[in-house]
Amino acid sequence: MPARVLAQVGIGNGELAVEKKMNMSSPAIAFGITGMVLAMTLVGCVSPPTDYRTPVSEAGDGFPSLASNWYDGGQFVNPESILRVRKGQTKDQVRQLLGSPHFSEGFFGVREWDYVFNLYTGEGDDYCTCQYKVVYDENMVLESTHWRRECCEKLVARVENAEREAQKTLTLSGDALFEFDSAELTPEGERALSLLVGEAVRDFNDPQFKVVGYTDRFGTEEYNLRLSRNRAEAVMASLVQSGIDEDSIFVFGRGMRDPVVYCPGVSQTPEIKECLKPNRRVEVSVFERS
Repeated sequence: MPARVLAQVGIGNGELAVEKKMNMSSPAIAFGITGMVLAMTLVGCVSPPTDYRTPVSEAGDGFPSLASNWYDGGQFVNPESILRVRKGQTKDQVRQLLGSPHFSEGFFGVREWDYVFNLYTGEGDDYCTCQYKVVYDENMVLESTHWRRECCEKLVARVENAEREAQKTLTLSGDALFEFDSAELTPEGERALSLLVGEAVRDFNDPQFKVVGYTDRFGTEEYNLRLSRNRAEAVMASLVQSGIDEDSIFVFGRGMRDPVVYCPGVSQTPEIKECLKPNRRVEVSVFERS
């Protein structure tokens, strides 16, 4: 599969990143999965370019006919985006990852979104045309997801497994790394990062690091983006102080995006603040340089 397809992880609207020159030929920039996906072959899951023009019967499985989808031919999607879809996300958060649904779903109280995705199998230009359904609960937060074809689910699962094997990821609590509303690392945070550097030097010949900062949903979007970026930069500074080459570190601030948990409520009560703790985090991923 062309690297450009699986490596579509640019800086979207509302995302801030430290401006650094990236080596786009490195599989690390494609989150360590492109090379492994190229080696996969899923027999029986390949769709010829004109496959989507053949209507698919309902067959009682709840999926719509491909002939009625709005996105003609299906959308080539980065599997990384699909893997980031999680239970508890809102419709806006799902739309940021996958785009708008590809079928006419109605206007009010819609609890199902349907997509048609094209996923490369790794055999030349062969790809699967896959139908994907997102189901929301009565509060319009994500309840479950479903694939129509088992081979599509297996393809994404293999991408996920390849990603795990190709990297080491440490999720650090923002509350443990930093003082409240601050981007200054605590002594505990410095020690945690020092341990990470030791493991990276031991387990990788030439490690690269991706540092992504997140916040919870309280505060303005602009403020949270700035805070998450500043915290990610503080982690980068600590890694550099531990001997890591700055050119090997890529830093992003994503603010309140990609929450791990969903906690209802509009006031920042102690209970909700504690519930949202997993969302206030810094993710540090280590890859082998190409």
